[in-house]
Amino acid sequence: DMTTAAAISPAPTGTQKIVLDDVLISVDTAMSVILQEETSATIFAKFWMGANSTIQVTPRGKFKLAVADKKLMGKTSVAGNVEFTLLNHSEA
Repeated sequence: DMTTAAAISPAPTGTQKIVLDDVLISVDTAMSVILQEETSATIFAKFWMGANSTIQVTPRGKFKLAVADKKLMGKTSVAGNVEFTLLNHSEA
């Protein structure tokens, strides 16, 4: 149940910011999935997904969190099974 935001990335290297390179999201229930910044809840992306679906997101530009030392969080509109495969790195 990710109706309350939960971390999907590790903490970045100290005083740096998470940069999202690629993410794979799979769900078993129709839902929306939000990617947001820890604490500020700044929303970076929202996806509407059908039951038993998977999407791959590879940002065309730099998808970098605004604040250092924060994790990327995932949040869903309803309870259900969701899986994230995340490729990211830290930079200043």
